[in-house]
Amino acid sequence: MPSLLELVERVNKGELIDSTLLEVYQESSNSAEKFLANHARAMLELRRSHTYLLEALEAIDYADQKVLFQFLSVLGFLGMTDQRADPIIRFAAAAIHRREASLGLEALQAGVFQQYQSEPSFLRDQELMSRVTQQYERASQIIGWVPPATGVYPSNGSQIRIGYLTSCLTDDESTSRFLLGISKYLDQKDFKLCVYSTECNVRREKLTFTQGPFTASSAKRGKETIETLNRRKASVWLTPVDQDPACCARELGQQIIRDQIDVLIIDANFADPIASVVVCWPVSRIKLNLVRRWAMLAGSIDAAIYIDAHLKKQDETLWIQKGRPVHFLQEGIEPLSNPASMVQRSSYGIPDQSIILSTTCDSEQGLEDSFQETLVHLLRQYPQTVLLIAGEVEQQQVRRRFDSTGLGKRVGFAGRRKDLSEFLGMTDIYLAAFPRPHVPGLLSAMNASRAIVALSGDPTDPQRPEAIIGAEHTSGDIPGYIEHVGRLVRDPSSRARTGESMKTRVTSQFGYEQTARSLEQICRSLLQVEQSHREAA
Repeated sequence: MPSLLELVERVNKGELIDSTLLEVYQESSNSAEKFLANHARAMLELRRSHTYLLEALEAIDYADQKVLFQFLSVLGFLGMTDQRADPIIRFAAAAIHRREASLGLEALQAGVFQQYQSEPSFLRDQELMSRVTQQYERASQIIGWVPPATGVYPSNGSQIRIGYLTSCLTDDESTSRFLLGISKYLDQKDFKLCVYSTECNVRREKLTFTQGPFTASSAKRGKETIETLNRRKASVWLTPVDQDPACCARELGQQIIRDQIDVLIIDANFADPIASVVVCWPVSRIKLNLVRRWAMLAGSIDAAIYIDAHLKKQDETLWIQKGRPVHFLQEGIEPLSNPASMVQRSSYGIPDQSIILSTTCDSEQGLEDSFQETLVHLLRQYPQTVLLIAGEVEQQQVRRRFDSTGLGKRVGFAGRRKDLSEFLGMTDIYLAAFPRPHVPGLLSAMNASRAIVALSGDPTDPQRPEAIIGAEHTSGDIPGYIEHVGRLVRDPSSRARTGESMKTRVTSQFGYEQTARSLEQICRSLLQVEQSHREAA
């Protein structure tokens, strides 16, 4: 007979053992044995419940909400949260088939959001996303929105009206920074900007499925952004929260029509059911998907625009198959004009004589092993240096790497920073990660007048380091990279000169004025193509 520890180990691995083998231990006078045996028995019963509930749901095509919630609870107890999306999406499909559009939309939002929280990469599952898109398209058909009569849109040659559709407005977040940058430099003679927020994550008065989490409204979280947009004569419209998602989508669609939008820029993803439905309707002449991480696959999208060149290259085949044009737009950065706003090194307890090396990354890229090895080499070679890492990084894993080499006390983690330029301003040398640098970090370091070292990139990549900071500041290999850092560590005047050249370059080439001009050109070209197609028809 196997021991209790052997039985528990098999249960923890997900095996379904004969539960009677645990009975003798469940009544044991030894509290530890009794605890382990009863917990293992509970896990066995939960796994059986999981099987029975799944079969029950499949028998009725996932149409029972109460049983679905029971099944999701069991998944949570079993730690199988990565399997929640599929049953919720199936339930949503059943609700939409019954013409319960709002219930289906709420379920789709919950399924996508919950799965994204536990496994962000699942949004790259094109088969799953195609199923989600199909349900949004079906919901858009049964909601009952009536498309406008021919001739609603302005005639060619009048002021171009750009609509910007997003899920929420939050001060200091990427969407708001983009909007504020564009609204400042958009040619108001030729362009009019209208901003729409679906408020999809705000608690609504009429909800039948969504369990949260909920956020505060844009009126609270994005108050300063809205006030600035209004001062710049850009209208802002927030979807009402006293209606269900289907009604909100209808209201939003009608508002876009009233504003006579030519180009609707959709800065949202599959977790936003209101935006996902509205893009299925003919609310504007052109619908342009601004892709930050995940593209929307709706067939009614006319074109895509990427602010990440690497992601554009990764998705390009998908858009080519759909016969849709893809554009790249370098997102700008607002010049940092107040040196007093720089973060002080004293706030981190770093001595004045230390030389601070810095780098940034995001959760998608992380820090490659070869780059970590280079950082270790530099810290060992230059004992007067310390390293600060900003951004979304697996801290425990990276910290273990530096701790194992005895360098852990010279490495700090700053997390995700909204004030990245101000933070990097207290550092001395910015080390661009490789093989692919974090572009927002590069621009922020340039904005803070920091010296930068980077490896050369793919000549076909518009965001390769040499295209941003200049070829003279990049190295062809890792030894050259290390040598370049060494020269800057030893020569403060060289660091200062390089930093000033970085500031000049980012101001002249990578401000939001350049972004606005590029966006204007993309909109004009798309409208010209649309106009020619209409005339040909």
